[in-house]
Amino acid sequence: MCVIGITHGHNPSQYSHDMSHKNNLIASPFGLKAALWILSGVVLLACVTKSGEAVMRQNSSPDNQAADEVVVQAFDEVADQTDSQTADVENYSNENSLSEIYDLFSEYDREDAPGCAVAVYRNGETVYSATFGMANLDYGIPLSDSARFYMASVSKQVTAAAAGLLIVRGELGYNDPVSEYIDDWPDWAAGVRVRHLFNHTSGLPDIYDLMDIAGISLSNVMDINDYMNLFMNGESLKNRPGSAHSYTNSGYTTLAKLVEVVSGSTFSEFVEKELLEPLGMTDTHFHDDRTRVITNRVISYAPMKNGRQDDDGNGHSAGGDGAPDPTPAFRQTYLSNFQGVGPGGLYSSLKDWKHWESFWLGDKDLPSEFDQLKALMTTRETVGGDTLDYALGLNITTWQGVRMVGHSGSFMGFKTDVRRFPDHGLSLLILCNREDADPGAKNRKMAKILLKDAFEAFLKHYSGTYHNEELLVDYKLTVEDGSLKLIRRLSPNGVMNEDDLDKWRAGSWDFVFQRDNENRITGLVVSTGRAREVKFTKKKD
Repeated sequence: MCVIGITHGHNPSQYSHDMSHKNNLIASPFGLKAALWILSGVVLLACVTKSGEAVMRQNSSPDNQAADEVVVQAFDEVADQTDSQTADVENYSNENSLSEIYDLFSEYDREDAPGCAVAVYRNGETVYSATFGMANLDYGIPLSDSARFYMASVSKQVTAAAAGLLIVRGELGYNDPVSEYIDDWPDWAAGVRVRHLFNHTSGLPDIYDLMDIAGISLSNVMDINDYMNLFMNGESLKNRPGSAHSYTNSGYTTLAKLVEVVSGSTFSEFVEKELLEPLGMTDTHFHDDRTRVITNRVISYAPMKNGRQDDDGNGHSAGGDGAPDPTPAFRQTYLSNFQGVGPGGLYSSLKDWKHWESFWLGDKDLPSEFDQLKALMTTRETVGGDTLDYALGLNITTWQGVRMVGHSGSFMGFKTDVRRFPDHGLSLLILCNREDADPGAKNRKMAKILLKDAFEAFLKHYSGTYHNEELLVDYKLTVEDGSLKLIRRLSPNGVMNEDDLDKWRAGSWDFVFQRDNENRITGLVVSTGRAREVKFTKKKD
């Protein structure tokens, strides 16, 4: 096992080759830090770029496999034109990779601002972790791998696992009406079944939006029954259960309540005893008691928004001469009274989350019911003839030819994101305690660094020159740094973003690629706000 740990801040930085030996280095300017990252690059990449087992593929349901068939077929067929069907990521050993990852987070590497904690796990083991910024500005406490963040909606997968465990044990019915378990369940929601709660097809109005409409502060002291009563006093559903996907936190509040009703324990007690303890997660819990002490608790912040804030959106206040002050101004956004659980409420750390990733991609000797649980959690329902990307607390998609599983979160100034690439045994976790952070975007950029070869093997079949005869214009698409890039005379130029297989965006422009009967890309169609379906033909090499 390889482990690299780096802590940035005014305390000594830590750098290690394994968990039992660490060398303390005095916090240094960018030059020394970047040098450390480059020196560590070969070690990290040797750990994270070996392909892991296709755990999620083994656990996929028939519905899941059918839904992914067109994506997998497209990838396999274009990959057949290479030397192998999967990218040879083992050969990617660019020693600048850690420096590239550092650049993603260098803006947060400060002693006077909140920031982010970052971890890379391979087959459930930590191969790299680093922290940038402060956990508590009042006392000048830096972030560390033991700092315990509010996980926001990343919590949903753990809630789903707790309810799913009861389903595996036969104590809760996946297809049962919720009304069979909750006596005062409203008649207007009689059609809601347990499965609808997991994948946001229940149609229940969102509990936090209802609080906003009612003028109820999130800082009010409320327990799970208070939250349940709030939405159960409503009058109607947003949609017929099972007919549409509509994200709602009320479904996961209800799942937490079902765990209590069926198990006879509080939700947090059941999760800790039946799920977290067997996994070895001793520093993770659902916070349903505001008076509970949380060691290494992280406080959340947002940049000050006032007339002195500069235009870069980073919360810098202007100095007397109009130049940005190097000290950013922040306000605290942490809600100490909040104790809602189910849709959120989980606290964890980089160090403890390793055990959750080991549950998914590791080789721990766990009870057989945990294997059944993983299979259940990746079950994807069909709505309106389309298979949902959302399973049980998890988004399951294929991104740039690589299967990706994960979830993001955003609440009271915390921003969180976990991305799992099961076919490569790779998991990425970013936890931030500042409202202006975008860990989802950074996780994708980090994935492009670590899985560059895998992405580029898929993307190269989109590259080439595309010509429109009527306008006499060429668009050139290239592959660089794990991204598909558009080159043309005027904007939009730069990195293109994938919405779905063969559907891409560049700025506000939409691109749909066309294929022939042999699945080869033959052209693309461009649409903008005022010009639709302008066709381009791909030139032969």
